Amino acid sequence: MTAEAAARDIEAKIRDLVAFITGEAAAGLDTASPLIGEKAVVDSQGLLEVMLALEEFAGERFGKPFDWMNDAAFSSARSPFRTIGTLAAHMADQMVEGA
Repeated sequence: MTAEAAARDIEAKIRDLVAFITGEAAAGLDTASPLIGEKAVVDSQGLLEVMLALEEFAGERFGKPFDWMNDAAFSSARSPFRTIGTLAAHMADQMVEGA
């Protein structure tokens, strides 16, 4: 599987998770939807729920662990949590690495 294909699968999963947590329609979310900051579509607890669910999804879908705790995660400028798209790309890179 390519990183692009993995990212599409992961983006869809993130949209579904955010929609479930917030009660919003998944169709209203896209790759630019912010996950952190003033206009975030989820609060900090919701983001934690997304990350924990993605850990499980990584194991089930890709057979690999998802390491979301890294130095970039705590940088607002470089954080993979900035948007749905940046998180999906970050996770996809990990899932196809060494595949």
